[in-house]
Amino acid sequence: MTSTLLDRLQDADPARGRADHDDARLRAAAREVLREARAGAPASRPPRVVARRLAALAPVAAVAAALLVVAPALTGDRGASAEAAALLDEAATHVTSTDPVAGPGDWWEVRTTGFTTGTLDLPSGRVTVRTSRDDTAYLAVDGSRPSVVVDGPTHLVRQLAGPPVTAEDLAGWQRAERRVLTSDLAPRDTPGGWGAASPGFLAALPREAAALRGRLYAHVDAAGGGGSRDGRAFALVASTLRTGVVPADLRAALYRVLATVPGVEVTDRDARVGPGSGVAFGRLESTDGRRSELVVVPSTGELLGEREVTTRGFDGVPAGTVTGETRVVRSVVDHVPGDVVAEAEVWRCRVTDDGVTACSP
Repeated sequence: MTSTLLDRLQDADPARGRADHDDARLRAAAREVLREARAGAPASRPPRVVARRLAALAPVAAVAAALLVVAPALTGDRGASAEAAALLDEAATHVTSTDPVAGPGDWWEVRTTGFTTGTLDLPSGRVTVRTSRDDTAYLAVDGSRPSVVVDGPTHLVRQLAGPPVTAEDLAGWQRAERRVLTSDLAPRDTPGGWGAASPGFLAALPREAAALRGRLYAHVDAAGGGGSRDGRAFALVASTLRTGVVPADLRAALYRVLATVPGVEVTDRDARVGPGSGVAFGRLESTDGRRSELVVVPSTGELLGEREVTTRGFDGVPAGTVTGETRVVRSVVDHVPGDVVAEAEVWRCRVTDDGVTACSP
């Protein structure tokens, strides 16, 4: 925590000016909370198969400041835990100030790897298996050309429970060949939305945390859906970060918004995603026994990816098992590989009167 951040806390404190207000005590308390957060503490549904990139084809492949003042000021309620708020603010502060250099004619190559967990009912019994995920999306940097998605083949990574399965058992569930999809609509010709990598939509989002939070929750309230209001907000932030093309300043703002979301806490201070490890920020939706987590390196602001953890046992899988993992890596390329273009199926898309992008084969 820096003196600048403490000064922001002090200036924003609505109790400042009261006779019993003690700046020195509050500053000391903030330092102590952050010290404990950095020192670390023990981490405390049946799985759903994570939606594959195919579903996103539509237009695009279709602190401590929150500790004492900022989160209550933005929300009127308790936000994330003190430890989570401090580390999310640290991550926001250290987000790389510049993104990879890319020209308007370039493409973002966004590779998503990891695994999902599913339960199958076979003649031999009920089995739970972990399968791979390996997708690559090519997104025009300026949004002027239709996106291309390579939905990779799937294979068995590991069986978690149940009688042994054979290749024949899994034949109808795995996919041996990749599938390449594109559309006839470019991202800039669509309204975009949370979780959709439309350059125009991302550019229009506020970078100031209170305004961004207001925009997020306005969408949550208008869209409705299952789960809690705060759970849906957490999911929307995760799906937007998952696109892999969120600009650095917006990533920092989204971290600060997460620090205001009730129920967000540090669930693992050494969470592994792929070859890296970071701090897992999770939120439990008690209705389905699963916890969604974003894994971030606070010292650099790097988003490593996501995890899903079951909080109660199911079908032979114990509570605490990581049932899903998603790692997103972005790079810049100057073209989409020729073999990918040649294999692409073109879906027909249109924007409906209510602003929804609808696509069909």
